[in-house]
Amino acid sequence: MGQGKNPKEVKSNITDNESAKMTTSKGTIQGYNGVAAVDRKHQMVVEAQAFGEGQEHHALKPILDGISCHYQNIGIDEAILAKQVIITADTGFSNDANYSYLRENGINAYIPGNKFRSRDKAFAKQKTKYGKRNQKGRDSAKQTFPASEFIFNKKKKTCICPAGKSMLLLKEEHVSEGKKKLLFEGRLTDCRECSLKNQCMRNPDSAGSRKGHGRQVSLTWTNGRTATDWMKKRVDSIEGKTIYGHRMSVVEPVFGSIGTNKRLNRFSLRGKSKVQGQWQMFCLVHNIEKLMRYGSIH
Repeated sequence: MGQGKNPKEVKSNITDNESAKMTTSKGTIQGYNGVAAVDRKHQMVVEAQAFGEGQEHHALKPILDGISCHYQNIGIDEAILAKQVIITADTGFSNDANYSYLRENGINAYIPGNKFRSRDKAFAKQKTKYGKRNQKGRDSAKQTFPASEFIFNKKKKTCICPAGKSMLLLKEEHVSEGKKKLLFEGRLTDCRECSLKNQCMRNPDSAGSRKGHGRQVSLTWTNGRTATDWMKKRVDSIEGKTIYGHRMSVVEPVFGSIGTNKRLNRFSLRGKSKVQGQWQMFCLVHNIEKLMRYGSIH
């Protein structure tokens, strides 16, 4: 079974059913994610695990537990994460469950969501100047009216489409504690004759059938006190931006060294235990190399 709120069966690979299909910028591959935690001062790998899952959300807690276990076993600290340790991770680890876990356990962490740059004025012109990453040679998806073009009223639970038509309320959902969602759909009679349907709908012909659907759009909001709101405030603060800005220079050089200098571009074994052994051995070699070259300096 896969991970998430509503787990579904994951397609299995005949020769390695512990691996997973993963969509990357270079296509879909069958394999594992190698996850590592690195300390900022020395760039030593303090924890490394391999996961046969497409998403990384569920990997945060096992990695943090592994760090705590290592520091406890070697007698450095019984509760390293409760001290003045700062954890940073990329957007692949961001979700409500992880944020709740960090807040409840008092872990000083900064993990932004995938829209954190859209809230930062420093990146306001980034897409216009550089375009979207990994889009060269691809046919871009059909652009439709975004949700921002629709007029919502949370109190009255209504929605007006760009053509000025009132939409039907399909569902009202309590996504999680403090988070709500309203799902609206355009009436078939309105969408069928609408002059804007080619700009508004990905499949305009759907409105032409009695069993089809009009344009659907949703509105999600929180009460401002959820774990996600807590993390947003942390990441968007001046201190948070400064701390998170160092993540790229801490962990990415380690992955670059292992992938380029040590040439571990793909795992060459099957089965999670073997793959994890291969990943941890390469991380161990990285650490030994660091000690050999720079250990005497410190």
